[in-house]
Amino acid sequence: MIKRLRRADRLRVKEIVETIWEGDDYIPQVFEKWVRDPSCHFMGLWKGGKLIGIDNLRLFSRKVGWMEGMRIDPLYQGRGFGREMGGEMLKLAESLGLERLYFSTYFDNTASIKMNEAFGFRRIAVFTNLQKEIGELTPCPINLLESDEIPEIDDHISEDWMFIPKEISNKRRFLNDPVRLVGGANWAVVSRNSKSKGCLDINFICMADEDGVENFLKELLYYSRAKSFFRIHAMVSESFDLGPFLSNGFRPFERVRDVFLYYADVSSLRV
Repeated sequence: MIKRLRRADRLRVKEIVETIWEGDDYIPQVFEKWVRDPSCHFMGLWKGGKLIGIDNLRLFSRKVGWMEGMRIDPLYQGRGFGREMGGEMLKLAESLGLERLYFSTYFDNTASIKMNEAFGFRRIAVFTNLQKEIGELTPCPINLLESDEIPEIDDHISEDWMFIPKEISNKRRFLNDPVRLVGGANWAVVSRNSKSKGCLDINFICMADEDGVENFLKELLYYSRAKSFFRIHAMVSESFDLGPFLSNGFRPFERVRDVFLYYADVSSLRV
């Protein structure tokens, strides 16, 4: 069965994820937030009275949800518990009246991809997960214009691995201290990454002036350092030229086009 996680489950959740990503799983950092956030249904799967799996369903609106953070205790993997947990979460989404669901995953997470495609999810977009560590930089004037006014964006925007769907309005409410930075015809929305301390997230970028993109990204790096960030992160659509990012020192984890965004109509899911 699944039920909501409580603060008392924190230590057990930490045990479940302690070996995932070589001990660098973000779940311990967001546990308290997800437990107390009314828009999150942070659920656990119990077997024989023991918590063996977790998953979070985040509500973007009354009709749109985001799936994230599924983990199964490594000692219980390979027994179908991931599919059971996934199925229970989809039933929960249906019971809440959701109509549309999204999630993202890494290209080599073949088990998750196979399971969710069998449920009825389909891939709708591909991104490259880019990151750069920011060291000491030679002082340089920053000519970017900074504004707290974030325009409505008719496209997916990212926050770490979460993508806020294009149909959601007022996307800034899902970001931490977002600002808009403008450099000529190019502009970006950036915010504090919610899962990685000291990281600035490029949530959305408009590259209207292709010739000026490389310099715009360079100024973003100087802006990040001036604001005391030591890392910068971006999810870049496969339709964008990665050249200006790579020339500024951004690097993918293992390969380009490594993050898949999935979508499903809840009414068409096969649970």
